[in-house]
Amino acid sequence: MKLIYSAVLIFFLFQSPYSFSQIPTINLDIIQTEINGGNPLPSEESFYIRGAIPKNIEMVQVSIFQSKKSESKAYSYFWKAPFGYEELSYQVLVSDPLRSSEEYDLRFSFYRQAGKDQMEEVRNLIFQNIETYLSTVTTVQRGKIKFLDSNELILSRLNQIVEEGAYYFELPNGKSFSGFSDLIKNKLEQGRKLKLKDAKLNLPDLEEDQNARAAYAATYLKELQSTLKSEVNQYLTPNMLVRVDELSFQKYPTEKKPNSLTLNAGYGAIMLSQGLPEREFVSSPYAGLSFPLGNRAFSRFMNNLTLSTGVFISGKMENSLNERISGPLLDRPVYAGLGYNIFRFFRINAGATFLTTNQMDGSKNRTINPYVGISADFRIWLGLGNK
Repeated sequence: MKLIYSAVLIFFLFQSPYSFSQIPTINLDIIQTEINGGNPLPSEESFYIRGAIPKNIEMVQVSIFQSKKSESKAYSYFWKAPFGYEELSYQVLVSDPLRSSEEYDLRFSFYRQAGKDQMEEVRNLIFQNIETYLSTVTTVQRGKIKFLDSNELILSRLNQIVEEGAYYFELPNGKSFSGFSDLIKNKLEQGRKLKLKDAKLNLPDLEEDQNARAAYAATYLKELQSTLKSEVNQYLTPNMLVRVDELSFQKYPTEKKPNSLTLNAGYGAIMLSQGLPEREFVSSPYAGLSFPLGNRAFSRFMNNLTLSTGVFISGKMENSLNERISGPLLDRPVYAGLGYNIFRFFRINAGATFLTTNQMDGSKNRTINPYVGISADFRIWLGLGNK
């Protein structure tokens, strides 16, 4: 029983070598403007960022992106103070691993509850900018309301007005403005189809046709602005948070991970058919190198998929005609193929074998034949340069 227990334990250790590892934690010192004590950031694993906060801070946002890429590619992480939270500290989980030996830009934003006057001010600013923009793109010509920009461009500009106006404000859940709804798009389309010649029918109290058309157009624009303001108010809720401080780091390095060499050793079978009465297989141990097609920290599937190459070791392989099977390297068959990891330690392989059949008449027949096999990987850390 002890032997069986030990074997099962070893199996699960190979299955989950990181099961008992802890997520590392680094500190942000806002007084010294220093992160992780000046050391590189952890790479290829999730980690926590912990730090102190002043009183009344209710949310911390951490934005991280590679320095060589656009800020639009940034990942954002949030810490929100739980109800009744009184400690002057926070902890943010950076769940997306950073790449080894890269430089990243980091921005820390600190938020507190926005005041009523602040919210009123930002609303008025956004409403004013919306009205100004609509007045510049709207004209009345030949009995119709005309927009100088397309509906798509108008919606894009309106969304931009809200995003820029509320730049220093965030919802408690960290969600950004999702844009104006289809109701606004339909309202814009309605304006393009509106016929001002019908103004007298809709506004019968106005005597002059010109005044009726102007009033009809003004009524439509007022309805459009009212709908826009209603959706802005839905976003700018009373529990909005306002940014009160910000701390940035540019081109901050990550840890350098050592290179590794993966040795591949197993047992495989080569399929033979050319010049034989029927299809048959010869088998042998093999050994070589495996090259993962991805990094496990970023793509488990691609990391499990490898390109393997090496040689079949046995020098005594023969077919049913007693013809010796050899190959181009050390007089052994050479293989190249793809493998997929099934238990972190064992790998199924399939591909092509380059071999030479030493025929009975003394000639040599060089062919490419398929093979399948199962192998084990052994990773050797080299510690030579960066990953």
